[in-house]
Amino acid sequence: MIEKGSSVYSASSGDERLDRRYAWAEAALKDGDPQAAIDILDQTLAENYGFTAAWHLYGLAQEALGHNEEAATAWRQCLDLDPNDHVGAKLDLARIGALPAEQATSENFSGALFDGYAERFDSHLVGTLRYRAPVLLKEALLRHCTQTGRPFQFATVLDLGCGTGLMGEAIRAETDFLAGCDLSPRMIAKARDKLRGDGGPLYDKLATAGLTAFLSSRPDASADLVIAADVFVYLGDLAPSFHQSARVLKAGGLLAFTVQSHGGEGITVGQDRRFAHAEAWVREALVETGLNPALVEPQSTRIDRGQPVPGLIVVAEH
Repeated sequence: MIEKGSSVYSASSGDERLDRRYAWAEAALKDGDPQAAIDILDQTLAENYGFTAAWHLYGLAQEALGHNEEAATAWRQCLDLDPNDHVGAKLDLARIGALPAEQATSENFSGALFDGYAERFDSHLVGTLRYRAPVLLKEALLRHCTQTGRPFQFATVLDLGCGTGLMGEAIRAETDFLAGCDLSPRMIAKARDKLRGDGGPLYDKLATAGLTAFLSSRPDASADLVIAADVFVYLGDLAPSFHQSARVLKAGGLLAFTVQSHGGEGITVGQDRRFAHAEAWVREALVETGLNPALVEPQSTRIDRGQPVPGLIVVAEH
């Protein structure tokens, strides 16, 4: 889980004195005193107006006081200072309704976040959050293949947002050629170190790239399965990924993925800074890209704060 206030962007201003003030403000907010945090940050930003991480923290403190307009102003200042959005300001704007969720995807934030998460990713995700997406996706694919009378074997599989290779480990035995991509170089390095049962590399090809960029680099009708385990939660508008998946899939090929879901309409950004997609939105977006949602099942892939996170397991056919 990503805490709402977490930031993977450097919190350093380049001035040790101002960095100490930032740390004091961060501690004050964590201890439940957002006004004290604001008072400290007012002084800090007066001396260094371009301290992006301080503006982000300022927005969180204003939000904690219920001042959403002031929070939005601070986060827009983050984007003015850092248009590449390493602090995830667009996600926070979307959380409070100040930016459409479809426009809130921040690949730079996600990539840096998982670079810092790589060393403890497997143990935290599986042990603490009881992450089950790879197992659930494999089970769903097996059911679909059994019901449609097709072999549960895939010549070429593209693992989007492969992380350290948990999905690759689950599907490798049913795969002839496995390629993966991820925004985080450290995650890719972890996946590259993993081996399959015969001692060869788990992945036949790995790339440090975003989902749509990676898919765009693949030839038309070249894949039998595109799989995305717990990665679409970091994207707002999934239509570009669906379009590219449909293009690279062979006739009859499958797109299998998980999303977080919600009971409303469209796309939202939750307090965990992850996107949630309504089932109706997912179905409509798939159909519009020429993919048939053959299997859509409500299923939680992980635990957050002791509670199952609502989600969907989806298998769509080209």
